[in-house]
Amino acid sequence: MSLHSIRAYLLVLASGLFLAACGGNSTSSTPPPPVGGLSVAAGDSQVTVSWKETPGVEYWIFAAPNNPTLSLSNWLSTTGSTYRLKVTSPYVVSGLTNGTPYSFFMTGRYNSGPGGEATPTVAATPRLAGAEWSASSTLNTGTPTGLTFGSYIDTATNSVQYTYLAVGNGGKMFRAADLNTWTAITPVVSANLHAADYGFSKFIAVGAGGSSIYSSDAKTWTQSSKITTQNLNAIANNGGLAIAVGDNGTVVTSKDGITWTLATTVPTSNNLYGVSYTSAGTWAAVGAGGTILTSGDGLNWTAQNSGTQADLKALGSIATVTAGLTSHQFIAVGANGSILSSPDAITWSAQSANTKANFNALSTANQFLAVGSGGSIVTSLDGINWKSQASPSTANLTYLLRAQNTYIAVNSSGGIIYSK
Repeated sequence: MSLHSIRAYLLVLASGLFLAACGGNSTSSTPPPPVGGLSVAAGDSQVTVSWKETPGVEYWIFAAPNNPTLSLSNWLSTTGSTYRLKVTSPYVVSGLTNGTPYSFFMTGRYNSGPGGEATPTVAATPRLAGAEWSASSTLNTGTPTGLTFGSYIDTATNSVQYTYLAVGNGGKMFRAADLNTWTAITPVVSANLHAADYGFSKFIAVGAGGSSIYSSDAKTWTQSSKITTQNLNAIANNGGLAIAVGDNGTVVTSKDGITWTLATTVPTSNNLYGVSYTSAGTWAAVGAGGTILTSGDGLNWTAQNSGTQADLKALGSIATVTAGLTSHQFIAVGANGSILSSPDAITWSAQSANTKANFNALSTANQFLAVGSGGSIVTSLDGINWKSQASPSTANLTYLLRAQNTYIAVNSSGGIIYSK
């Protein structure tokens, strides 16, 4: 059956035509729409749809872009129309294009039968996160705090479970299904853990004295054999290789998150504070005294001239395709409001966000977003023009995670703020 035929079949079910064709009364065997209809809240690349559920009723969401009069009669013929089956409230419709208006309606049914009457159509336009922030819970991890997000298979239910992982001083670890309720994990090391990542279907954390630990479910942890005694400060992976960087120019790599290898050539003894796999398919690391390193394989690194002596804490890039040609904008951030941009990670230019805040972390999902001292938050679409955003925190923001289309920042006291 073709995709068009499947969608047409679903539309027939949605409208209750099967029942009507048999001579039945669609209103007697199909549920009414939810009381109060649908409410929608726009997010970054997503819209959250909420409604009042009735026990025993299955709900289907129908959606399409650029059609404010979307209905059962024109959904199938609307370009880009989609559906979500057997959903529960609230439901996040993700994978949407920011700046594009989307319309939504819903039908209910019993036991996957014909659909009842549709709700009134509602609309929302996804937009970039980062402009509005809210405070959440506080973690007892100390400073620094590392944060990541990943999934695992729950063997008891054979289902995929998603969880946040936070790590910090004294090997402290916490996990959470959401940002408000955290569960302590029994530490496997006593060393301070500086950073966390998710790759190779594992949660990985690194820290002081070359400590490295891993877990398949964020509950039961194993310590890796140490390859260095230097502090490891940051970690990133590209799905096939993980790289952690640390003090005195330390760079270690792993293909499984368990066994680590020292990089072959690292032309610096400065402390390294950040590492990233860039949109150009290369690695980059930054550190003390304006250090910027690049690598194609993670083993052999080349020093680049940053043009600054400021400590650099994070680096990333965004790719843009114009007329079939791909260009890259690399951004590095650090102390005293330092922002550097480059088209190739080799030639760097200073930019300004009109602040002397010490930037500690950077995200490059859909836009550039940096956080730092005094609760500072700045954003940029091009890496050249920067805008300060209102922050609910005046503390030093030390860590930044982008997960589930949400920015999550942690301050020096373990306090969490987020924007979605």
